[in-house]
Amino acid sequence: MSPQATAGPVLDNSTLRGIDEYLEDYYASDRSQKAGEQMVEVGLSMAQIRGLQTLITSTTRFSEIINYIKNQAGKEDKKKNQWMKVAPNLLAQLQDLETRARELGLGDPRKTLQIKLKLARGWATQVVTHYLYRNAQQKAAGGDKP
Repeated sequence: MSPQATAGPVLDNSTLRGIDEYLEDYYASDRSQKAGEQMVEVGLSMAQIRGLQTLITSTTRFSEIINYIKNQAGKEDKKKNQWMKVAPNLLAQLQDLETRARELGLGDPRKTLQIKLKLARGWATQVVTHYLYRNAQQKAAGGDKP
């Protein structure tokens, strides 16, 4: 089996442009930035953020991202409840990405999966980057969170 056959269909330039435009609009809406900021506010550690980012960049299944967030929210200490505080927002944003992927995928499940993963990776870059930026700002201002 060729590498292309296992990876799924190659996305055409129009679809790639649609993905990029959606991610740019999403970033401009501040939603992904607010997610990163919320992660700083609740005190998620750098290791927790990098764990999420690593999963998103390496997975071949979009549902694995959703399951990871739900798993983190469900297993943590009730006193801190960090993931439970951010999970609803993250899951809602992933639902936005999935909805857009279905529109761009035009009914082709393999193409839709590729689009979902590409959108999720772009979104994760936005969220993590803003987390890192806000975390650095907080530390520079003398804050003691992550």
